[in-house]
Amino acid sequence: MLEKNFGKLNNKKILIFQQRAWGMRIGHFLAKKLYYEEGCKLAALTLKKSTHKFITEQREVKYEYIVNIDEIFENPEKNLDKENISLKEICKELNIDSVWPMIQSNRLFVKSYKEKFYYSFRQNVSDEFIILYLKSYYKAIRDLFENFKPDAVIMASIIYEGHIIVSLFADKYNIPVISVTDSKIFGYNIFSHNYNSDRGFFYKRIDELNSGEIETENRNKAKNYIREFRENFKKPIETFRLNKKKSLIQKVRYELSPYYHILRWYIKGPSINVLKNIGASIDYKPPKIILRDHYCFKKYKKFMDKFNYYPFDEIKKFVYFPLQVQPESMIDCAAPYFNNQIEIARLTAMSLPDDYTLVVKEHPAMLGLRTPSYLEKIAKTPNVKLIDYRISTEDIFKKTDLIISPNSTSIAEAAFYYKPAIQLGDLSLTLKLPNVFKHTDMTTLTAKIKEVLKIDLRNGDYERRLENYVAAVYDTGFKFDYWGAWEGSVKGDMDHLWQIWKKEIERVLFT
Repeated sequence: MLEKNFGKLNNKKILIFQQRAWGMRIGHFLAKKLYYEEGCKLAALTLKKSTHKFITEQREVKYEYIVNIDEIFENPEKNLDKENISLKEICKELNIDSVWPMIQSNRLFVKSYKEKFYYSFRQNVSDEFIILYLKSYYKAIRDLFENFKPDAVIMASIIYEGHIIVSLFADKYNIPVISVTDSKIFGYNIFSHNYNSDRGFFYKRIDELNSGEIETENRNKAKNYIREFRENFKKPIETFRLNKKKSLIQKVRYELSPYYHILRWYIKGPSINVLKNIGASIDYKPPKIILRDHYCFKKYKKFMDKFNYYPFDEIKKFVYFPLQVQPESMIDCAAPYFNNQIEIARLTAMSLPDDYTLVVKEHPAMLGLRTPSYLEKIAKTPNVKLIDYRISTEDIFKKTDLIISPNSTSIAEAAFYYKPAIQLGDLSLTLKLPNVFKHTDMTTLTAKIKEVLKIDLRNGDYERRLENYVAAVYDTGFKFDYWGAWEGSVKGDMDHLWQIWKKEIERVLFT
């Protein structure tokens, strides 16, 4: 690297988790800025073979240390190199009670893509292989932290156990982890500094606002947002992306796409993203899987469109249970004990007092991905009413008395309608909302429901705390279509994104 006047981050050691598309679209961009403009020393964890190939073959950034996670997936014994590591040792070093809750977030292991679209809920590899992988991955991350000694860790987000283990190692050495999470305020994201999403400048700011220690310049802006939300329900940005109508050309391309990819398979050969011991996956689809996925999606979507849903207008008193995307971090990472949504819906319906019934609605992002049998099981569960996925969430909030969910955007949306929510999972972000009550014991859920239903949320303190939440997002968050840039569906001002990241990294390291 040529000598030059670098920024405040000069010689800081930054570990970047260069995963999948994020690593190529955002992660590599950040790495170039950190390397050339700031003079940072870099290390990388790569996830997905094509991403690893890109990171190792590019010549724009020099990495001092690279760990290829796919190699550990494929051959954990090689990396372990006969070192004797026990799960007890891992738990002690990472200050956790068990490794098994976080393994629930690894869709390659605990679910099977080759058995069913979109994932079978049957285990894909043996417990013995999972244990071997955990020991090998633990060793790789331990050695990385000991040898590279990062000052900070950058991640796209925290969505599976590999991220959690890195975050736990960072906690051990008091190293900040910087990742982006959805703030639940339209158009805004915030930074989080650990896998629990309970550390970061947003969390500090809202605690200060709630305690009355400080005031915010964004109080009126927050009030206006709340007023506008109540007047005109603000759908998540992702909803607009999902509901965007396709042109005729896009529809034709979609219908022809499986045959195009199959032709490429036979002409150029299989994708390099195959993992032995795993087989078919979201990244490695042989021709028969490509066809299966295409026609299963059409079949599942048609089923949902024509399903005989329970008439929403006929439902009187109800509690709302919104289904969540799965596999997905918000349920498999933050609520592993509540990620069997069919069973949790059954237990919740069984716990409802008096004349209440449980209303369940499919998540719009899962349209065409959930099997008909999954939805039929929910619809045929006692005291459960599966309603049409096309019914607006706003209409549901106007009628429901309570929301129950492991973790959900609906929990946050309900806050603007004075609707209480019982959260079963550990997502710390939504626990900062004034309408949210955490409860984890399903055997005492009935008593908790009765208790929450008696609480009057229409008071000044509630309104103030809701304002504090929105204002804290404005105070510490940023407005940028981060997920669009991640997916490549939008091309935002990447230099603006760099300034956002640079400011956060400097705040973390120097304040």
